[in-house]
Amino acid sequence: MASSLVDVASFPPEIISKIAQFLPLQDVLKCMLVCKSWKEVISSESFYKTYTLGHYNFDDEEQPSGHLAVWQNPEEWFCYWNDDNNDDDDSDLYVFADPPKRWKCGIVHLAEYKLESDKDLRYKDFYRAVAILMKIQKAADELQLDCGMWGNESDGVIEVCLFPWSKDTLPTPKDIITMFHFHPELSNNPMESTTLSDDEDNYDEEDDIGWNGLRSFSEDDKQKAVNFFKWLKKIFTPFIYIGIGCDLMNPVACFLLGHIAPGWVGGVLTSVVCT
Repeated sequence: MASSLVDVASFPPEIISKIAQFLPLQDVLKCMLVCKSWKEVISSESFYKTYTLGHYNFDDEEQPSGHLAVWQNPEEWFCYWNDDNNDDDDSDLYVFADPPKRWKCGIVHLAEYKLESDKDLRYKDFYRAVAILMKIQKAADELQLDCGMWGNESDGVIEVCLFPWSKDTLPTPKDIITMFHFHPELSNNPMESTTLSDDEDNYDEEDDIGWNGLRSFSEDDKQKAVNFFKWLKKIFTPFIYIGIGCDLMNPVACFLLGHIAPGWVGGVLTSVVCT
């Protein structure tokens, strides 16, 4: 009687690649353990390019949403440096000279960055960065995350951002102001923090579970929130908090950034209301 077993390890590389494209990442990683040839196929740049572009939508959204919509509409945010000007003159009322954009997968990116034009792009590293941000974005919804840093007086909705970064050090407020094309007035008195105080490291507390200014108010699964913040702390070590526009606008643009993959800095984009 002929055997009905199939030697999957002998499948042609192109078949293995096509099958793996439809699998979740955890299963893809398991496939890499089958044999050397499978590992070579699935760990290749060409596979990661196809896998990344097939799982996430990197088209820019047609209209700005979230924080970008607020900061691109003078009626949605408060400007303090223009108070003495004529109310009818709003030529100086802008946050970004060239506003950042958001891919349809939800990630905010620099205005001038074009994925298809990046000749140095390594998709394996890019995928790692995107996967981390997608996990944060999912947690923001499931765990009802918001920002409470610097005594925020309003809910700071959690969004995510990403940009190429080749330096060993994290970007400074000046770097962020330049790359995101913030209004020149907003270069004054940025907020910055790179340290974590003991009273902020409260992801094990029963109430107000959070880490370093980010909080979860979900009552459904507090252990899930604890696990998420433990994971987040590992990813964002080291980190930098940057607030742009303190005492000059409300809500203030706020970034929690880290080296989330080789060649990439990304993290949380949120807002704080300071008075």
